[in-house]
Amino acid sequence: MTRPRERHGYYSPIALADRFWPKVRKTSGCWEWTACRTKSGYGIIGAGGRHAYAHRVAYELCVGPIPEGLTLDHLCRNRGCVNPAHLEPVTMRENLRRGDSPVGREARQTHCLRGHPLSGPNLRTDRRGHRYCRACCAIHERAHPRSARRDTRRVVRAAERAARERARRRT
Repeated sequence: MTRPRERHGYYSPIALADRFWPKVRKTSGCWEWTACRTKSGYGIIGAGGRHAYAHRVAYELCVGPIPEGLTLDHLCRNRGCVNPAHLEPVTMRENLRRGDSPVGREARQTHCLRGHPLSGPNLRTDRRGHRYCRACCAIHERAHPRSARRDTRRVVRAAERAARERARRRT
């Protein structure tokens, strides 16, 4: 016997559609979800004994199943919108890149804060994928050479040892 999700997606389409559409306020642009929402603003509806995101249900009711490995991106940037015309199946990577998270903002950044281009030979990428401006890194290295940073660390460690020694003498 197959589980309900495997047979019908998240829901039994006939019963859910009857409960779903009365909770949608359709306008010329976004179709606003008027029922329960998550803290982050996404609409949710009970389906098959668990919660389902309203925009995913709307897409599956109007368009069809969401392709495997893809997630829905709100093109209108309104998390409460359930208009299938405003939803596009994309990879999670693309969805994050388009969003307003720090990852998305950094991915769209074309120049550093000093105005140097973040491309070609001026771009440095670390192991984690963070991008850095080579010109700004060179400016920072000139202002804070490694030997000076090492000396600073040595002074800080000596001050910390002295503070621990004073605290030990007091007790």
